[in-house]
Amino acid sequence: MKLVSILCALLVGIVLPVGAGIWLSVSKKGYMKPVLLGAATFAVFQIFTRIPLLAVLQKTIWFMIFAQTQPLLLALIAGASAALFEEGGRWLVMTLFMKNKRRLNDGLAFGVGHGGIEAVYVLGIGAVVLLLDQTLPFTPANFLWGSFERVCTMILHIAWSVMVLKSVALKKTLWLLLAFILHTVIDMAAVLMSQAGASALVMEAVVGVFALAHLAYIIVAFKKYKGAEIR
Repeated sequence: MKLVSILCALLVGIVLPVGAGIWLSVSKKGYMKPVLLGAATFAVFQIFTRIPLLAVLQKTIWFMIFAQTQPLLLALIAGASAALFEEGGRWLVMTLFMKNKRRLNDGLAFGVGHGGIEAVYVLGIGAVVLLLDQTLPFTPANFLWGSFERVCTMILHIAWSVMVLKSVALKKTLWLLLAFILHTVIDMAAVLMSQAGASALVMEAVVGVFALAHLAYIIVAFKKYKGAEIR
């Protein structure tokens, strides 16, 4: 069971995102740039900015007290900050570096890069470490649930990337605001469920429902534009 869970995590956390990024970059002309920009956006705005800032905050006395006494506000801040850094980062990068990349397919490629590097960071690296040293303690079920969550999260990132690209292309703040609100709500819900001690099944079921709704949006959007520029 341990080896199966590790291999599953490797598939979802390394093979799938890296493979999808390479396939888009090599077989689909012009998609390497949005894939790489999506990956860079997560790296810059999360790995190198938000996560270190949170690490510093979590060591302060006042934040420890705040986290213990204001769980609802903590969940809101956690969700809103993730949405602010990631959706704001998406908007900034797309505005500055994707002026000639305004098709929905470019949004998909951006989302694959963004969600893909997150999958590697959150799941893939840990799976590699455990594959190399299987004597380390871990719970196989957590890796299996984590793999499911990463698939759902990839769908979410693709949908949000499409929304933000529409905001940039159409110059309509509404789409950026929608991506921000959805991101905040989903992340906030995850924190609240964790605080309440919800089971992994319940938490991942909620994420799965959100992912299905976002997948439906992606399908409808692509049927509308069919690879054409967003206008």
